[in-house]
Amino acid sequence: MKPMQKPEKSASMEIKHFVAIFDFEMERRQIPGFRGAVVKKVGEENVLFHNHLGDQQFLYGYPLIQYKTIGRHPAIICINQGTEEVIKFFEQVNWDLTIYGKRIETEIRHISFDYFQCGLSPEPVRYKIWNWFALNEENYATFSALNSDAEKIERLRRILIGNMLSFAKGVQWNVDGEIKVEIPRLPRQRLVSFKRYRMTGFDLEFVSNMMLPNFIGLGKSTSRGFGLIRRVG
Repeated sequence: MKPMQKPEKSASMEIKHFVAIFDFEMERRQIPGFRGAVVKKVGEENVLFHNHLGDQQFLYGYPLIQYKTIGRHPAIICINQGTEEVIKFFEQVNWDLTIYGKRIETEIRHISFDYFQCGLSPEPVRYKIWNWFALNEENYATFSALNSDAEKIERLRRILIGNMLSFAKGVQWNVDGEIKVEIPRLPRQRLVSFKRYRMTGFDLEFVSNMMLPNFIGLGKSTSRGFGLIRRVG
C-alpha cells in the first residue's frame, strides 16, 4: 500500500457544502437526541453520521456530517463526502424522527447545496462563533492564570487558528499562506451543558482572512452543534 501523500499547498480549495434545516423547533441542548434519531433512521453502519467504529473506537478527524440548531430549528450540515452520505437519510420512506421518545413528523424548511471556495481573502471577513469550546481542563487553568485581557485574547486567537487548520486538514486543504485572525474584545465566558458536564463556552466575533462556509463548526464537539460559525454583514 502506498503511503498517503500530503496534498500540495494551495491558496484555495473548493468543497461541497450542504445545509438542510427542518421545520420543527427544539432547544440546542436537544441536539444529541436529534443526532441519535437521525442515526437510528439511517442505521449505525453508516459511520459518517456518528463517527463511532464500535468497541469504543472512533473515527477521528473533522466531522463531515454535523448537527446544529439554526434559528431554533434543527439542521444537518455536510461537507464533501458527507454531502453524498446524507442522501441515505433523505431516501427514507419518511423523515419522521423519534427524539427522546417523542415521534415528530418532519418536513424540510430549507435545503441548499453548493460548491464553496475556501481560501485566503485579501479583504478581512467578519464572523461570529457560538458555543465555542476553546478550552479543555488543562488549558482552562492556564488561560485563567493569564494576567491581562490582551494575553487571554492572544491565547484564544491562537486556539482559533488551530481550529481553522484542523478544518482545513479535514477537507484536504494544505493552506498556502498565513491565516490571520483578530478578536476585537475578550468574550464573556459562560457555562454550557455537555454530556452531563458544565463546560466553558464562548460566543464571540472575530475577523479573519480565511473564507469559510456558513454553519460549519470549529473547535471541539462540532458534530453536536458547538462552535457554529456564520458570516456577519
